[in-house]
Amino acid sequence: MSNIHTLQKIFAAGFDNGYGSVKLLVDGFEVVRVPSYISIMEMSDVPGRVVFNGNAYTVGESAFRAGYHFERNTDDNENKVNNALLTLLGALAHLPHRKAWHLKLVVSLHDVSLTSKLERVLNGEYQPILAGNQSEVKVEVLKVIPEGMGALFGHQLPAKLTVLDFGNGTTLYSRYYQGKREVHTPYPTGVEVLIDDISQKMKHLNGGKIGDASKIRFCLEMGHTKYSRDIDIKDVYTSCLKDWYERYLKKIVNLTLDAKHQGDEIWAIGGGCLLPGFKKLLEKNGFKILDNPVEANANGLLEMAKAILKKNFTTSTLDK
Repeated sequence: MSNIHTLQKIFAAGFDNGYGSVKLLVDGFEVVRVPSYISIMEMSDVPGRVVFNGNAYTVGESAFRAGYHFERNTDDNENKVNNALLTLLGALAHLPHRKAWHLKLVVSLHDVSLTSKLERVLNGEYQPILAGNQSEVKVEVLKVIPEGMGALFGHQLPAKLTVLDFGNGTTLYSRYYQGKREVHTPYPTGVEVLIDDISQKMKHLNGGKIGDASKIRFCLEMGHTKYSRDIDIKDVYTSCLKDWYERYLKKIVNLTLDAKHQGDEIWAIGGGCLLPGFKKLLEKNGFKILDNPVEANANGLLEMAKAILKKNFTTSTLDK
């Protein structure tokens, strides 16, 4: 990060405010990827701690570690929009302190009909305290694009392409022809459905109590099935994964395989690709799993923001 001047304020950035995790990639910095949890519990100035408009809250890992009193993006379909500024500031509070941030964002959204509302929530100038340090934050949304499209930016796309994005709240089915999107259908059958099922069916392992969805998510994201030191949910997970696939995903996967039969390449992105055992199933069916499927969308959003800024700069220079 030595190329970043201490007085630099303007940064291109990509923001993916997912149901399961928030991904913020600011040009010149490492990606911030944290759980989409917001806690209002009292705690120290940990990464993700924000004081804003007289309220204090924490976004991310510490909100999860606090154990309770948190709100998740996945709890409500509107949270991705309503909580967007809170989670953006919380993500910024994971980066090294700067007195001023002017973020020029490209943002992805599951439902682009909510674009104007999301822009109203995000655009503006704010004076939050981020992890204990006062900052001036200006947010300017350059573009809002459908979820998953960022992952394709910069790739040489085949003439015919179908993409499945296995997210937390939704599974997105998209088709492209000559690089132009034809279909973009979100199905409300994301990984959260699987996690809810596991939480109900692991009672016999958990003293008769339903499992904690956040703890289930954590272990699966870590690539294993150890719910706690004493509880391994491997058998329950395997059974629920098969049921989730048969009840919810098989129809969407079959649509994609029909597209493959019609000459499409089929790609998969999203955190769901990395569920234990699921990646192999997808690859067996002929899917190409994009590199780093969890952060691929955020990477593309940043590159899109940089391209827009470069184009705007070139245009304004030529106009002079």
